[in-house]
Amino acid sequence: PAAFISSIVDERGDELVYAGMKISDVFKQDIGVGGVVGLIWFRKLLPDWCARFIEMVLIVTADHGPAVSGAHNTIVAARAGKALISSLCSVLLTVGPRFGGALDGAAQKFSWAYD
Repeated sequence: PAAFISSIVDERGDELVYAGMKISDVFKQDIGVGGVVGLIWFRKLLPDWCARFIEMVLIVTADHGPAVSGAHNTIVAARAGKALISSLCSVLLTVGPRFGGALDGAAQKFSWAYD
């Protein structure tokens, strides 16, 4: 087939359509990444506060790299229904030389300056 169609995305015709909304309308209405995620994942245009929340989650989780691996592990463990102590253990088990490097470096500098 020349075009892809699913229950969410329709590539038939001149313009891509997400859950019934033309891609040109996505840009005209400036619904952002959170709005597009709503159309693709939930098949509807989400309220503005919800789309902004999705964007905030993407920003918090995507822009920090390994520096927040402990926080990420805790969130995943907690959302998986694990007890508080299990969530805490998931953090402690990931602590290593690359975990909290800035904090360790600062402590070494202060110690060097004090000694």
